Amino acid sequence: MLFLRRGDTVGLETAIWFILPAYVANGGACGIHGKRPVDFGKNAWDGKRIVGDGVTWGGFASGTTLAIITCLIQFYIAKDHFPLSDATAFNAALLGFLLGFGALFGDMAESFFKRRLGIKRGNPLPLLDQWDFLIGALVFSSLIVQIPSKDIVILFIITPAIHFGTNFLSNRAGLKDVPW
Repeated sequence: MLFLRRGDTVGLETAIWFILPAYVANGGACGIHGKRPVDFGKNAWDGKRIVGDGVTWGGFASGTTLAIITCLIQFYIAKDHFPLSDATAFNAALLGFLLGFGALFGDMAESFFKRRLGIKRGNPLPLLDQWDFLIGALVFSSLIVQIPSKDIVILFIITPAIHFGTNFLSNRAGLKDVPW
């Protein structure tokens, strides 16, 4: 089941509208993440944590759920602008799941590599910190939707700025320990 994007419109608005559930998942997982780490506190073959305490089952569940809800809201309030042509509510929920789970999986993969590089939790890995969830969301959602390359380029350009801005605001609001 591969959907084509609705129409041939490409641009900042359509790119953001498409990826919005992944952005919500990424932020939502930080806000409601729980305490049980996905790696169960286990170490990998190199003696370092697999992904660390920052990637939790609660974060995966809350972030993915928020992405599904966001996608369903997008579907119901603006069917004419929904990213998938001829979609149903089930398709919208599936897209929300793929965008949300993909975003969080991308973040988890980046945490795995940061642990291998000896980068501690909370310390930055420039650009990969901003693109990890985007890459995951794009890869997983590509299972059901063909995303125009121009939209992908737009998202790779704007996501670091959005990521820095939301992290800065989250830090100022006391939701994050660090502003990155």
